[in-house]
Amino acid sequence: MKYISLFLFILLLCGCKQQELLNHLDQQQANDVLAVLQRHNINAEKKDQGKTGFSIYVEPTDFASAVDWLKIYNLPGKPDIQISQMFPADALVSSPRAEKARLYSAIEQRLEQSLKIMDGIVSSRVHVSYDVDTGDSGKTALPIHISVLAVYEKDINPEIKINDIKRFIVIACKRTI
Repeated sequence: MKYISLFLFILLLCGCKQQELLNHLDQQQANDVLAVLQRHNINAEKKDQGKTGFSIYVEPTDFASAVDWLKIYNLPGKPDIQISQMFPADALVSSPRAEKARLYSAIEQRLEQSLKIMDGIVSSRVHVSYDVDTGDSGKTALPIHISVLAVYEKDINPEIKINDIKRFIVIACKRTI
């Protein structure tokens, strides 16, 4: 009887092992995945794997539904690539064009971060038109345009949210650009 109990206990422990759902995620991707899974009552765990990034683990019984929820939410998203990464500040020769691209990239990032804080906004992207040729050849500066893509919760009134976003962008960019 003692051996049977020990065998059943070991079998039970083996059944509790979590299964790796995703790996090589950056922290933002891992947090997004974890939040969606927890929102849908799936017990998930994020583990730091050091230089390789983060991994997400779920119970084997929740694996299929976790995959389904990630497909619905199109997660994990691709890691953000910033213009500032394309034009590193420590480059051998830094041109005025690269400096301007880094500045616009920083403005885009700050606007995106601020929009994500707004009530009801799930995610956002901001694009600033890059007039990088101004000043190089004496051309007249083209007007700067800002485009915003915002995903909001379904119970939000879109007209009100659009007006809030427009007002925010106009005020935020009045003297910035």
